[in-house]
Amino acid sequence: MTRRSIRGDIGLLRVDVGLLRQGFTLISEFGLRSTERLASVADFLERSVYAPKSLRVLRDGVGFTLLNPPLRVGAFSSLRLAWDGTFLPPDRVFVRPEGHAIDRPLADIELARPIELRPGERSDFRLAGIGIDSSPHRVRLELQSVAVPPLVWFEFADTIREADPK
Repeated sequence: MTRRSIRGDIGLLRVDVGLLRQGFTLISEFGLRSTERLASVADFLERSVYAPKSLRVLRDGVGFTLLNPPLRVGAFSSLRLAWDGTFLPPDRVFVRPEGHAIDRPLADIELARPIELRPGERSDFRLAGIGIDSSPHRVRLELQSVAVPPLVWFEFADTIREADPK
């Protein structure tokens, strides 16, 4: 193992332990049955936002697809993406909403030039320079909304797959 992969594993462990601690807090405050229902809602949301098994190999890195259900969409003044707990430089992450011809780097998204994610339209993300391996990876996408609440985020874990031949 390299020093970087050990740090990444420790970072993921901290996140997992933090989530476990939050789960115990929820159970103690709201009861097991309510917490189970909340977890099922979170699972449903994850399945309805992230296109299952879409984390795939691309020519210059990896990509994935979001389905943009009508739960929290709109204009966003910035996006940040973390790969296994480390935020990637915004000039290495690109998004292309359905119907757009070109990828837009996250570095190009700002209040004066927000990106709009519309209900029911897919958005393809490209992460340039990501190494390909067979281990599961955790992706966190933070979206700064021009409306309220100001920050929304989404997280998923998946394994990189070979791109489908077309």
